[in-house]
Amino acid sequence: MSSRVKRIYSHVKEGVDLIVFANSTDPHVDMSFMYATGLLDGLFEGCAAFCYPDGSAEIATSALEEEAAKRSALPLHRFFTRKERDGVYRTLLKGHRRIGLNFAEITHKAAEEIRKFAPKAKFVDVSQAVMRLVKEPKEIALLRKAARVASQALGDTLPNIRAGRTESEVAADLVYAMQRRGATGPSFRTIVGSGPNSAEPHYTAGPRKIRKGDLIVIDFGARCDLYCSDVTRTVIVGRPTARQRRMHDVVRRAQAEALKRMRPGTKAKAVDTAARSLIDATEFKGRFIHGLGHSIGLAVHDGGGLNQASDLVLRKDMVFTNEPGVYVPGFGGVRIEDDVLITASGPQLLSAAPRGLIEL
Repeated sequence: MSSRVKRIYSHVKEGVDLIVFANSTDPHVDMSFMYATGLLDGLFEGCAAFCYPDGSAEIATSALEEEAAKRSALPLHRFFTRKERDGVYRTLLKGHRRIGLNFAEITHKAAEEIRKFAPKAKFVDVSQAVMRLVKEPKEIALLRKAARVASQALGDTLPNIRAGRTESEVAADLVYAMQRRGATGPSFRTIVGSGPNSAEPHYTAGPRKIRKGDLIVIDFGARCDLYCSDVTRTVIVGRPTARQRRMHDVVRRAQAEALKRMRPGTKAKAVDTAARSLIDATEFKGRFIHGLGHSIGLAVHDGGGLNQASDLVLRKDMVFTNEPGVYVPGFGGVRIEDDVLITASGPQLLSAAPRGLIEL
């Protein structure tokens, strides 16, 4: 993983002689630890990666994670107890004067502990240098697999969605199908929002029973060797009303307009604007209430966004979601989301589930 460590150092604006990616307890595990070490399995709570300007790295690992850490082929410093871990940290921090920490991910407690072990060092925020946005071929292959698994799992699950089943039952079916298809788990808590719940973008899944005529927003993702997918489809039980059909059609057209612009050299803000302008020219003006998309990789939200606040410019081999939506409280919502690879010849869809309004 030398090239990854060197890439991180190349983006550091203030010179540092050591970068530390330190984990606390789940969910406060920095995916940049996994990125820098190349590890694709293990939890690594309380462990840390020590990375150097020449591209080399070492891992301070608990005995619990030692076997998983060996897959990195990096030098390991094993510890059994908290006291032993502190000794390892002191040894590896000794002599370093400018130390980079990923302030965007490290907990305050972990940062303070490291400061205590190196009281004479200056600490620098290197979070902006940890750029996982441009993906390597192996990463793209895993993202492609995760999107394929999620798309196939939705096809497995759709025949079981019907009036009388609960949102939670459908969510459980979908997670089961993803893991049967080869996922190591879901990327995030699966969303199955039916009826009025579909108007809440970050609703999860609850005891509500699905009813005939419900719009159902299903937002889900598979995790394959730590790499994530994130896909959303909207289905309806029975025949849609004219308003429901219009809502879905507007979102579908907005997604298509945004997709056309997902090319190298395009400003992220402009991609968001393409979808937002189309929606705001309809009866659903103001009902698109979130950004168009986000980078996806080792994390579901992997460091960049397609939104009005972004100053990002798209580059080849970035992967983003494209997920416009319309939400009408008390009535329902529609969202369509796909994972998109930016290529030199244009956008490439990684997710393959049908994008039309699925009638069940």
